[in-house]
Amino acid sequence: MSSRAGFVLVGALVALIVIALLITGAFFASGQDFAVTRAELRDQQVFAYAEYAAAHALENWDPPARALMSIGQTQTAQLATDSPFESTVLVTRLDTLIYAITAEARIATVDGSGLRRRIGITVLTSGTGQPVRVPEQAWSELY
Repeated sequence: MSSRAGFVLVGALVALIVIALLITGAFFASGQDFAVTRAELRDQQVFAYAEYAAAHALENWDPPARALMSIGQTQTAQLATDSPFESTVLVTRLDTLIYAITAEARIATVDGSGLRRRIGITVLTSGTGQPVRVPEQAWSELY
């Protein structure tokens, strides 16, 4: 009978170890899921800020300054910082009436360091100098 009592003790210890490993695995998986979700949220926030920066540059278009640009010239339209986000917007004159707006957004946090997104918008200017988005290509994500 004593060997059987020892077997039950060993079986109970093995069961406890297996249960502890399952609980540890669940905590690890939960932590990984949280990290992935947080990274995806940061990515979406940076993407939205890049869209905002590009739209803001389009809204604050300066026709006289753009008319003075030579073809192929690139100018920094604006640098914006809304903590923890930062953005840089570049305007490139592609042709007489065609411009490319490139907005790059970054995030300055520990969990999002190195995260950046770029948005490009191609615009046409009319005789008044006001930009209009190219209908076939409203904007594109740049890498």
